[in-house]
Amino acid sequence: MADDKVRVNAQSKCFHGNSFFLSSAIFILVIINSSIFLAFTIHQLRQIGDVERMLLEKRLRLENMRASCWNNNYSKKEKLLQVIDQLPKIDRKYDKLRENMRRRQTSSISSLFQDLVHAQEQLLMQRCTPDTVICIKGQKGDFGFPGEKGNMGPDGSKGLPGIKGLDGQDGSPGEKGQKGIPGDKGLQGPQNGNGAKGDMGVVGDKGVPGLMGIKGDRGQTGVKGTSGGKGQSGSKGLPGVIGPKGDKGDSGPVGEQGAKGERGAVGAKGSIGNGTSCDCMDKPKFKESHQTESVHFGSNVTLDCSTTSLPEPTVTWIKTDSDGCFANFSKTSGEKIELKNIQPVDVGTYQCTAENAVGTSVKTITITSTDNPDVISCDFESGFCGWSQSKADDADFSRNTGILRTPTADHTPGKGGGGNYANIDSSAMTTGQKGKLESFFIPAQEKHCLTFWYYVDSASGAILKVKTKACSLDEATLLKLTSSGTGWKQARVDIPVDTHGRQIIFEAERGNSASDVAIDDVSFSNKECPPADKKPEIINKNQTIVVQKGDRAVLPCNVTGFPGPSFTWDKASACSTYQRNGQPLVITNASLSSAGTYKCIAKNRAGTDWGEIKLIVNETEICTFKSTEQCNWKNIQTGDNLDWVKQTGSTPSSQTGPSADHTNPNSGGYYMYMEASSPAATSNTAVLQYKTLPAGQPFCVHFWYHMYGNSMGSLRILAKDCKTNSSVEIWKVSGDQGDKWNAACVLLEQGGHDYIPQIEAMRGQSYHSDIGIDDIEFRTGQCDCHTRIPVNFTCNFDGDICDGQGFRAQSSTTYQLRWSRAKGVTPSIGTGPDRDHTSGAGSYIFVETSGGSPGLKGSFISPQLPSNQEACLHFWYNMNGAEMGDLDVIVQPTTGNGTTILHESGNKGTRWFEAKMTIPSQTQPYKIDFQVTRGSGFKGDAALDDISIKDGPCVSRRTKPNN
Repeated sequence: MADDKVRVNAQSKCFHGNSFFLSSAIFILVIINSSIFLAFTIHQLRQIGDVERMLLEKRLRLENMRASCWNNNYSKKEKLLQVIDQLPKIDRKYDKLRENMRRRQTSSISSLFQDLVHAQEQLLMQRCTPDTVICIKGQKGDFGFPGEKGNMGPDGSKGLPGIKGLDGQDGSPGEKGQKGIPGDKGLQGPQNGNGAKGDMGVVGDKGVPGLMGIKGDRGQTGVKGTSGGKGQSGSKGLPGVIGPKGDKGDSGPVGEQGAKGERGAVGAKGSIGNGTSCDCMDKPKFKESHQTESVHFGSNVTLDCSTTSLPEPTVTWIKTDSDGCFANFSKTSGEKIELKNIQPVDVGTYQCTAENAVGTSVKTITITSTDNPDVISCDFESGFCGWSQSKADDADFSRNTGILRTPTADHTPGKGGGGNYANIDSSAMTTGQKGKLESFFIPAQEKHCLTFWYYVDSASGAILKVKTKACSLDEATLLKLTSSGTGWKQARVDIPVDTHGRQIIFEAERGNSASDVAIDDVSFSNKECPPADKKPEIINKNQTIVVQKGDRAVLPCNVTGFPGPSFTWDKASACSTYQRNGQPLVITNASLSSAGTYKCIAKNRAGTDWGEIKLIVNETEICTFKSTEQCNWKNIQTGDNLDWVKQTGSTPSSQTGPSADHTNPNSGGYYMYMEASSPAATSNTAVLQYKTLPAGQPFCVHFWYHMYGNSMGSLRILAKDCKTNSSVEIWKVSGDQGDKWNAACVLLEQGGHDYIPQIEAMRGQSYHSDIGIDDIEFRTGQCDCHTRIPVNFTCNFDGDICDGQGFRAQSSTTYQLRWSRAKGVTPSIGTGPDRDHTSGAGSYIFVETSGGSPGLKGSFISPQLPSNQEACLHFWYNMNGAEMGDLDVIVQPTTGNGTTILHESGNKGTRWFEAKMTIPSQTQPYKIDFQVTRGSGFKGDAALDDISIKDGPCVSRRTKPNN
């Protein structure tokens, strides 16, 4: 028992010893575990503190950088985002950083700040030259770390404001441990950030209540950033060592919320830099803003717009005048572009624009060329000029002289057909195959005209086309030619407008048989094409123009055709060679010698046409052979034996010749005669000739002749050809015609050449053959060969009212106004002329309107005039007076009503007015009645002076004042 008890006590002691040992071991283990946990916690807190201190330092550095780059320009806030996008261009390692920044997802706040600050430092401070001023607005980002104070640099410009930082990530929940000493109050987290929930920590033993932590410094308030992405879940904590359940510790006091931090102060100016270099960001810069390149057509040129700025810019190009095909560029962006095979349309100014995140710069490059800009015109004498063979055809054009090929001669003027042209050799081609000749691209901002000569044999079925190619490389056919006739033919075509330019193409297609297609003398002009060549065609062929003697004659030669023809005038009937140029043909002071048929010849390069214009000059000449008058009838100098002699009264020989003239037998007038007395001999002739008359027109000669004598010879009218001098007899009378004047009427109308009318008197066998002529009337037109009565009345009222010639004033109940002769002014004041018309000192007649009543008439009539012949009336009149009535000139036949040929009314002032008119042939004898009708008062005296009435038509009719 005792042993058992001893054993039990011993076991009890052993148990208690073991229990104590176990408890001690557990306690020691708890202490060790707690120490480890505490050490781990302290170490973790130190790490967190280090991170927070580093974060604070980085923030301060970032704030200093932001303050140094602030320039109060908020318009550039988004620039830094563009800068971030440029980071990979500096180093590809920033690709992921850029991605994370864009997504705002990083593994930790500290790494985000570190990477961002590092990236900004790389951009801003890597290789800056001492004189570089950098002021670039930062991107909107997270709270930055304060930068380290750099070396003293130049005074920095005021920096741009920093961009509002990102929201901070939610913190991971700490492991639940023993209640320890309260830690420093942490920085205020983002207002809207909820950290991801951490794993449940190991339940620790109840710790000793911790001391109240020191109140943390007032944290800086971060700029509100964009919402951060959801934080990653914290790693699951290690399970804590299971210890004895401790008593529940007292709850620690709730820490106070940290005060809102104040905005950091602006950083101090940096010290002068030590010259380290960095990648300076600046807008693109060029070595020169403009340059000029001189090139030859067909060459290549590279346009360089390189820059040395960072970030690397984007470069775009334009051509400022819009000419040229952009497809001609090897590329339209990049620092260099290459223009291949320079065309005339490529000449001009090119502009490159370089742009990066900092700014934009522009450079211009002007391309010039000393080459002839007309690369189209070509006569193929020394080559193909600016034309080239196409690479998209079946055959090439070649140059030939026509010796072996068709056509057999070239077209170029001055080469005698032995020059060169361009053609395709169809003998080496099959039907339908084509050859193309292409020009450079040429400017086409306005219409141009392409002119050329071509040869196409219509029998071969060959085709020649003119095409244009646009920048789009689309071709358009402008002209299709299938035949040039028997030789070269000209063609023209307008080149359409295209703001970018066009290329011209000649395309020759072989027909169904071997026949060449050829072109020559290509020309190009910067205006629309004129009409195609057209042979002249005279519109007014075979026309007749009638003028009066002394008038200005205008002969038009109206013609169509292109180009405008040259004009040559010919008069085939002229006595001597006649040639004039130009159009119209103008003849001043027309006369019978200028009358005739003119031939207008119009000629251009397409052909010739001609037409005839007959000019008729109306002229009437009455020759009475007064003492001072011989008219246009002259004795010829050679070719006859005797002369015509002017005579008054009788001829010297008795029993022959006239005893007085025919015109005024009672007043001693003159005539012409041939004296037949010795030394005149039988068959001797005397020839009196007129001026040259035109062929192809009728003329009438009316004259009086006297052939009295028993050995009378003959009298002839001849027409002498002015070129051949041969004569044609028109009229003849022979033998004694009695002692009287006889009338003759002869029509002259000759073909062929112009001719000269002649009056030939031939002596008979003795002196009893004197022949006389008088009152020769010569006029244009057909003859009315009745017996004409000479008409020759003139009156100037200086001696009387010419009642001896048959003029008289009528007085009756119908004609109550009295005509009176006056000199100087009329008796009434304010009416009538102040002098006569003839000399100013002579007399005139007037109607006295004093004492009468309105409507009364006065009449002054001429002598009776013969029928069936024209007469010329010429007089002067005055109608001065405020109450002037009317003046009427009436042709009054023997029976029946008269015809008014002139009517004037109203006050015309103190001047004398001329009236001249032809009175047509009348069917019965007539008189000319000058009638005045009284106006409203006595101031209506009308006057007449210098009345003349002569046989034949007037040269012209006109009414004008005598100044």
